[in-house]
Amino acid sequence: MSRNSGRPAGTYLAGWLFADLLLVIVLVVLGSEMPAAAPDPHPTPTDTLTATADPSRNPSPAPSDTSRPGGLDPVTVSVGIRLDADALIAGRPSENAELARQVNEEIRPYAGRTAAFVMVFGTVRSGGAVDTGRSDAYATAVARQLPQAAPRFFPPYSEKIIRGYHDSGAGIASGTARIELFFLLS
Repeated sequence: MSRNSGRPAGTYLAGWLFADLLLVIVLVVLGSEMPAAAPDPHPTPTDTLTATADPSRNPSPAPSDTSRPGGLDPVTVSVGIRLDADALIAGRPSENAELARQVNEEIRPYAGRTAAFVMVFGTVRSGGAVDTGRSDAYATAVARQLPQAAPRFFPPYSEKIIRGYHDSGAGIASGTARIELFFLLS
C-alpha cells in the first residue's frame, strides 16, 4: 500500500527544509547576541539617591573601558624543561623539586603575569620511538605539579585549564616537556 497523497515529494520536503532553515537562523541570531553590560558594582552615592528619589529617571551606568575585548592573548609563550620522566611519573620528591626549579627559572621573564590556560606536551622515547602512553603520563605528571611549583603563576590544577598531551615530533629528546602558556589580555 502506497502513501502517495498526490503531492510531489519535493513539495512535501520543502516544508521540512523551511523549518530546519528557520531553526538554524534562530540559533545564529541567538548565538550572535551581545551580552548586556554588567551594572556598576560600586555605584556612587549620588546615583543611588537619584535612583531611589526619582524612580522614573533611569540613570545610565558609568562608562567603562571597552576599548579592548577580554579573553586569551593570542600570543602564546612556550617554555621547555627536561627531567627524568619515569622519576616524575613515580612521584620522586627530588624530581618534583627539579621541576619546580626549572619551571621557576623559565617563567622568571613573565613575573607579574598569571597563566590562564596551560598545555603541556611531553616526550618519552623507548628504543628511539615515542612511547605515547608514557609521554601522556609524563605530560600529565608535569601538568599536575605546575601549580605547586609556582602557585602565583599557574592556576589551580584542573584538566580543563592545565592539560597534558604527548608530543611525537621528530628530534625531540626524551624527557622533554614543552609548556605552552596562554595569558589573559591585559
